[in-house]
Amino acid sequence: MRKTVTLFACLLFFAACSENHVHTNASDPDHPALHAIHDQELRDLMDKMNALMMERFMTEHEMDIERRRHASKIIAASKNLAATSERLLQKLPELGLDTAEQKAFRDLAGRLGQGAHTLQAQVENQSFKAISATLHDMQSTCLACHTLFRKL
Repeated sequence: MRKTVTLFACLLFFAACSENHVHTNASDPDHPALHAIHDQELRDLMDKMNALMMERFMTEHEMDIERRRHASKIIAASKNLAATSERLLQKLPELGLDTAEQKAFRDLAGRLGQGAHTLQAQVENQSFKAISATLHDMQSTCLACHTLFRKL
């Protein structure tokens, strides 16, 4: 069950940092307000948490199927996040940052991409115990970048 909870934590993390949220502007009438997006995510996560409660009634074979299904979602999200970090680097010239800021941005985007690749490898190799540390590093990277460069 701990592995499944870790997998759900991965999904939550990727939902928070996915490209869909990076460009959402709460004042833009073409995009829903951020609170509505987060409200739906919370509802989805609560549904998943309720499903976890039923996990104890699952057979080992059923749990293995669920783990593989969630692992494939994490791999897909990792690939998306790695591609997003590449697109961030491509946008660097348009951001109007000075040399020191460009270096910091490049380093953080690189760390994010590397973390995504590491996470993907860990899931593919079923190294579930290592995922928590990787997610922590990735969250720290996201927080550092958003603190320095994202206008809230």
